[in-house]
Amino acid sequence: MQKFKYVIIGGGIAGTTAAETIRTKDADGSVLIITDEPYPLYSRVMLSKPAFLSPKDQKANIWLKSPGWYETNHIDLISGKSATALDTNAKTVTVEGEIFTYEKLLLALGAHARKWTVPGVDKRGIYYLRTLDEAKEIAVAMETAKSVVVIGGSSVAFEAIEDLLLAGIAVTVIMLEKYFWEPMLDEESGRIVEKALTNAGVKIIRQSEVDEVFGDGDAEGIKLKTGEKINCDMILCGIGVIFPAEWIKSAGVNVERGIVVDEYLKTNVPDIWAAGDVAEYNDVILAGQCMAGNWMSAREQGVVSGLNMAGGQEVFKLVSFYTSNGFGLNIAFGGDIRILPGRTVVSRGSVELGSCTKFILQGSNIVGVTLVNRAYETGTIVKLIENRTDVSAKLKELADPEFDLKQLLIN
Repeated sequence: MQKFKYVIIGGGIAGTTAAETIRTKDADGSVLIITDEPYPLYSRVMLSKPAFLSPKDQKANIWLKSPGWYETNHIDLISGKSATALDTNAKTVTVEGEIFTYEKLLLALGAHARKWTVPGVDKRGIYYLRTLDEAKEIAVAMETAKSVVVIGGSSVAFEAIEDLLLAGIAVTVIMLEKYFWEPMLDEESGRIVEKALTNAGVKIIRQSEVDEVFGDGDAEGIKLKTGEKINCDMILCGIGVIFPAEWIKSAGVNVERGIVVDEYLKTNVPDIWAAGDVAEYNDVILAGQCMAGNWMSAREQGVVSGLNMAGGQEVFKLVSFYTSNGFGLNIAFGGDIRILPGRTVVSRGSVELGSCTKFILQGSNIVGVTLVNRAYETGTIVKLIENRTDVSAKLKELADPEFDLKQLLIN
C-alpha cells in the first residue's frame, strides 16, 4: 500500500492543473495522478480540429505536458489504469487491485463518450471522438472513407463534420431532435446552423432513429426505423457524454447530475474535492448548482481545487463560456443555458440576418446566453451576468440586434 499526501483521479486539464497548482504551494508533499488514458496531458479540444483530424493537414502538436514534466515536478503518474473503488473511512483508492492512501483527494474524472446501443453496434467502423486514441482511429478511417453517417448533433460532431467534408467525404446526419443542436440552441439559432450545413452539402435527417447497423463484420450502413437504408463506410457517434461516478456515489460522496461540491469545490466528504466536467458546483454568481463541461472552466477549477487542497480557501467564481467554430459560423455559449421553470427567454436576430442571440433570464438578471455569429458580444454579456445587472426594464433593447449592449454596463 502506497501513501500519498495528494491523490488526483483524472489526468486531464482539471487534474493536471490542480497538481501543478499544488506544487506552487507545497513543494514537498507527495502527489499522485491516476488516469485511464495512456498519455500525459494533451489538448482534447484539438482532436476535432482540421489541424489534427484531417488527413490532408499536418497533424497539430496537441501535447501540453511531456513525460519529463511529471518527473521534474515530482508528480507520480499512473497512466492507462482506472480507479475502481473508494473507501472514505480508510481514505484509500483502489486502482485495478492496487491500493493507495491519501490525505487529500481530487475527483477530476472527466466525461466519457456515451455508447450507442442499437443492434449491430459491435461491428467495425463505428467511432467516437473523445480521446486521442479514438481521434487517431478516425483519422485513419478518413483516409479511405467515401461516406459517413453521423449520429447526433453535438458540438464535437459539428466540428468533425467540417473535417469530414474537407477530406472529401459525403456526410449524412441522423438525429432525434427536430433541429440541429436542440435544446442547447433555440430553433431559430439551430436553423442558422442547419442552413450552413446543408449549403455545404450535408444531408440532415431529423427526428429519426436507427433500427440497426447492417454489414458483415464491418459497418456498411444503417437502417432507420422507417425502413430506409443508408449506405456508408464509417459511422461517427456524437450522442453526449456520461460520468462514471457510481463507485464514487457508493462510497458516500453526494452525486446528483454530477459530483456535488460547494463554492470551494469541496464535496460532502472531508478532504475530497471535485473539479472539471464531473463537478456540479455551487455557482456564486448564478446562485445555484451548475455544471460547466468545457476546457476553460475545467482548467480554472483545477487551479481553485489545487489551492484549496494545499490549505487555501479560494472560491470558484467564473462565468463559464465556450465557443465552437465551423462552416463560417461562430457559436458561443455562456453561463447556465438551461430553460428551467421560472426562466424566460429573450431573442435577438433572425435566420434572415444570419445571426441570433438568446438570453436566458431568471428574474431581472441574465443567467445564460447562446450566440450564433455574434461572438463579439460575448465579453459584454459575461460582464452583465457577472455584475447581475438588472435588465428587467431593458427587454426591448435586448431584443434589438442594433442596440449596443455595452450601454447596459454604463450605470
